[in-house]
Amino acid sequence: MDKREVIPADEPKNILLIIADQFRHDAFGAAGHPVVQTPNLDALAGDGVVFTNCFAQSAPCGPSRMSIYTGRYMCSTRSVNNMTPLERADDNIGMYFRERGHHAAISGYNDYAVDPAICAPDDPRRTRLDYDNFLPGFEVVLDHEHDSREYFDYLRSKGYPEAYCNHYAIHEPNVPPEGTGGHLPCAFPAKYRAEDSECRFHTSRVAEYLAARPSAPWFLSVNYIKPHGPLICAAPYHAMYASAPMPPPTRRPDELADPHPYVRMARRTPSLADERELHEYQAAYFGMITELDACLGQLFDSLKKNGYWDNTLIVFTSDHGDYLGDHYLLDKGHFYDGTMRVPCIVRDPSPEADSTRGTRIGAFVESIDIAPTLFDYAGLPMPDRFQGHSFLGHVRHAPDTPARTEIHYEFDFRVLARDLPGFDPDECLIWVLRDGAFKYVQFGRADFPPILFDLRHDPGEFDNLAGDPRHAATVAAYAQRMLRWRMKNEDQRMERWAYSYR
Repeated sequence: MDKREVIPADEPKNILLIIADQFRHDAFGAAGHPVVQTPNLDALAGDGVVFTNCFAQSAPCGPSRMSIYTGRYMCSTRSVNNMTPLERADDNIGMYFRERGHHAAISGYNDYAVDPAICAPDDPRRTRLDYDNFLPGFEVVLDHEHDSREYFDYLRSKGYPEAYCNHYAIHEPNVPPEGTGGHLPCAFPAKYRAEDSECRFHTSRVAEYLAARPSAPWFLSVNYIKPHGPLICAAPYHAMYASAPMPPPTRRPDELADPHPYVRMARRTPSLADERELHEYQAAYFGMITELDACLGQLFDSLKKNGYWDNTLIVFTSDHGDYLGDHYLLDKGHFYDGTMRVPCIVRDPSPEADSTRGTRIGAFVESIDIAPTLFDYAGLPMPDRFQGHSFLGHVRHAPDTPARTEIHYEFDFRVLARDLPGFDPDECLIWVLRDGAFKYVQFGRADFPPILFDLRHDPGEFDNLAGDPRHAATVAAYAQRMLRWRMKNEDQRMERWAYSYR
């Protein structure tokens, strides 16, 4: 194991936060995945640590990312869904870092919806849903979610036809004129070459930014859309796993008859029940991950080339996972581990972290803990608004590091429930309390009974024990713990301000 030179106290401590989109917690080699190839993430994990029990605070992308960037639970941010505006957006890590002397920059996208109350009277965001914005405090390196104007200019300069240079055309697989032949479209390659992918273009722009950065300490957040849909990747990645034996999804046929009303609603049309479609979907998803991993290698090389590798903390994570057919579901959200558990790789260049390099840490970590960890590494005063806690002590094997005993997350399902009898959007909430023994799920609708999984004997989360009288005491105890957590963490911004002056 290589030993680091002691970093001088006056040397800038830089921070790189990489957030992929819809990246499963188990979908890289260092996590033990039997198929997908991720040599660059694996090397990062080998030089750092993997947290195997990191959970997002919410789904979909918008509310999850607002929790990451504010260090606060969804019940505090009140940003409960995509395009739900975030109030008091100045309370974010970009602004906090800038106020404390770091240069804060962001590339890719942010999924931040501006509070209409702060918009000018003629601003269309006062009356139109829009989360194509960046939180205040950040310099924007490149505004690039699935693509960008700069990317299409690049494609034109490389000789691609004008018909390809728009959002819809470039993200359609290059299906032959005779059709798909019964395959999913994702079984076919993108219209661009691998060296010209949107992911590679984005990475190149970030590398250019790093090459031009001054010596002042910086915080850079890089956001990649892959492996979020649409499922598309360039050759050879699109076919890399076409014949690979895939790990089976976590599901059982009897789930299709589950009587719980929420589960019936979420699984009205079972996803990827056909084995060939399941395999092709998985192959495309893992191809996108390997393509992303190659771009991450390019990003890491730029850190080394520009002299940042030995003084930069790197955190790789995701806003949520993808079910990939688990429980006959696709996409994200709900309450199962398959999508709410996320990857978390941390590489601390400090000598204090040498003893944990290449290890896997099972301590509970929440996405809101990332922001405090970044500040802890930088040695900066911790913002009072953070609800998370630094896990840097785990990375450095500090014996007095407090460990979480439970995690919490939330999900707003009003979009799914609009056609249900008695629909009330304010009741369409899920609260989840999970520890090492049980997962307890509470619904806002009175006609949706709670769910209790015994994770020690049922890690796949199949058997709901909440209605079993033998578990009534457990249900009551977890409901009480959940209520106390909620009472503590709901937004008390102004009362906290008032209390500080009493």
